Amino acid sequence: MSIRHRLKRYAADWKSFPADAALSYRLDGIRGVWEALAPRTVHRLFRQGHLVVFAQTLEATIEVDPPAGVIIAPAREGDWPALATIVTWRELERFKDLVAAGRHFLVAWRGSQPIGYAWVAERMGPDVSQVPLPLPADAAYLWDLYVLPAERSNGIGSALARARLKTAQALGFREGWRMIAPSNHASLRTLQKTARNVRIVGEQRYLKLATRMYSRFTPWTGRPEPTF
Repeated sequence: MSIRHRLKRYAADWKSFPADAALSYRLDGIRGVWEALAPRTVHRLFRQGHLVVFAQTLEATIEVDPPAGVIIAPAREGDWPALATIVTWRELERFKDLVAAGRHFLVAWRGSQPIGYAWVAERMGPDVSQVPLPLPADAAYLWDLYVLPAERSNGIGSALARARLKTAQALGFREGWRMIAPSNHASLRTLQKTARNVRIVGEQRYLKLATRMYSRFTPWTGRPEPTF
């Protein structure tokens, strides 16, 4: 990426920040504001983390239907204005690029209002995750499942998780892989509710310094089944 293009992107980030921060605060409070601010500031220079890599056999999923009045469907071109009510400008621009690159975007709707979303990728790339993952050819990558706070704890997250597993299976994959931080208890609970035959593949540890990403994948050598 050229310096000119990078500066242009930085300028757009800061121009859009007030509106993104206001939307994030309405949706997720102070935590939302931090999640809008961090990618524009500290995460550009430094980030580190620990992720556990899970694999799930797609034929062994648990049936989970959406709650009454909720439908889950692939995003369409005309959905972007509605999605702007739950997704910041910065993320929405990234989402458009992801869809254009062939990533699969599922949206949960209550009437005409989007209330959550989830993603499926047929291959890894820096647009999906800056942390590289040795994804096998028969596995799809599953990431970024989100539900509006007011709609949580009523089965929408589990229904979205199930829908993306069905999407991956329809695409011809045998497994779904995902990376979850050990501290992300909500994602671990959703995995437990929607998965059978889950195994831990390994662990990823990463460190980002400015534009350089250092990561290490360690295959799992413990018990073959995860403990929830």
